[in-house]
Amino acid sequence: MEKASEDKNRNGATPTRRLLGQVLVDGGFLSHRDLERALADQNRTNEMLGEVLVRMGVLDPDDIHAAVSIQSDLANLDDAVKAAGGVRQLLGELLLKAKRITPEELDHALREQRKTGEKLGEVLVRRGSLTKNELDAVLEFQQHQGGLAPGSVRFRLGEILVATGQITREQLDAVLARQKLSRKKQGELLVESGAVQPHQVARGLTLQEKLVTAALVAVLSMTNAAGAQEIPSTRSGSASGSARITVTATVPARATVKVLHQRPEVVITNADIARGYVDLPSASRIEIRNNSHAGYLLIFEGMEGPFPMFDQVLVKGLGTEIQIGPGGGWIPRPHVRGTVTMELSYRFVLAKHARPGAYAWPFAITTRPL
Repeated sequence: MEKASEDKNRNGATPTRRLLGQVLVDGGFLSHRDLERALADQNRTNEMLGEVLVRMGVLDPDDIHAAVSIQSDLANLDDAVKAAGGVRQLLGELLLKAKRITPEELDHALREQRKTGEKLGEVLVRRGSLTKNELDAVLEFQQHQGGLAPGSVRFRLGEILVATGQITREQLDAVLARQKLSRKKQGELLVESGAVQPHQVARGLTLQEKLVTAALVAVLSMTNAAGAQEIPSTRSGSASGSARITVTATVPARATVKVLHQRPEVVITNADIARGYVDLPSASRIEIRNNSHAGYLLIFEGMEGPFPMFDQVLVKGLGTEIQIGPGGGWIPRPHVRGTVTMELSYRFVLAKHARPGAYAWPFAITTRPL
């Protein structure tokens, strides 16, 4: 049962496992209300918390196994910072996932950043949306997520699939050996080997994202418990900021996208459903113009409509493959003089409830200067 007490030593001298219920809420596996219901039921039945949540139909056993597998990585701040698997995400996106800032706060900060030329984190700290300690912790977390520093292996896709019983340790070891001779990702190699189906990889990636979010929330929580630094005055550096504003007003940062070609719909067949995904090569051709030397964000905005027929989309044609969800996503791009033309291909990883048919194209492509 989940009967552990809260940390008695907030300085980290005696690391304690983060409570399972807290991990599940932090990662977005369940709501506070569902957790309260489950804890009340647990007090009555004396079952394990995970057993209660599964019996109530709130979570699948895989969710519980995945969360339990990473609890030991969230016992102290150092380990939690290293628990940063998956694709590297932007600072703003990480803070939104952790619910540390609101979309409105991010939008205001991005607009101010374009005027002052500061880094986004500096703007958020100066505006009081974030403390300096929190910013430093999230930036370090981001470095581990980007693979620039060693991180916890338990947050890698293969380890999550082992923890949830989708593959065996032997199957993962075989794929890891093959991966040393290939540039392919673990998920792709596991599907090729016949160890899993594409929908199992998609499910594993969803679990990975939730676990990483839980780790990030734990990092921010422990950072706050250790004591936040005083937020710098908004008046500091005002003279230099005014000078930069003048320059920005003279040459405003601007990025535009022109869609030269866009496939109007996604057609799903029975064969695609059996395979688990549908490939759409050269589905978009766009033209980008950007004058910001800091680069720009290429944004895929999810369109409102019926429940999506896919769990995630892999976008190719940007030099590196990116993953976005039904709600969309973004990727930073470097500054290039003149006009840049891109041709994008997509792999839609289908949801379990996907049905054959023709569906309107689910994304609008926009851009924003950095």
